[in-house]
Amino acid sequence: MNETPYPGNASTVPWPTSDQRMPVPDTSMLPGTEKAPPAAVGMLKSAVQGAHDTIDRLADRAAPAVRQLGDSVSAAEDALHSKAAQLRESRDAWVEGARTTIRGNPLVCVAAALALGAVIARLTR
Repeated sequence: MNETPYPGNASTVPWPTSDQRMPVPDTSMLPGTEKAPPAAVGMLKSAVQGAHDTIDRLADRAAPAVRQLGDSVSAAEDALHSKAAQLRESRDAWVEGARTTIRGNPLVCVAAALALGAVIARLTR
């Protein structure tokens, strides 16, 4: 279709052939090899082991704090649930009291609502 010529044609890029590739040193540690692991591998193993030990120590120190934090969060959750239940009960009691009052004196409640509306309208002007 529309072929756009690129400044560096891909066919002119010299790709390495098998003669030009650099050999990779053999660092195999497979069973049965006669070579001893290089010193770098031993140092890497000791560094990794040290990192594992450090992480284990940090985890052991952090575990009690995490447990205490979990207990605190659980206690706060229980307190919030009980407070929410108390608020629901008081809301239901207030609503039932308002219903009882309005059913007992409907004309007084309508007159009070109109008066309150007039006061609010007067204050907002």
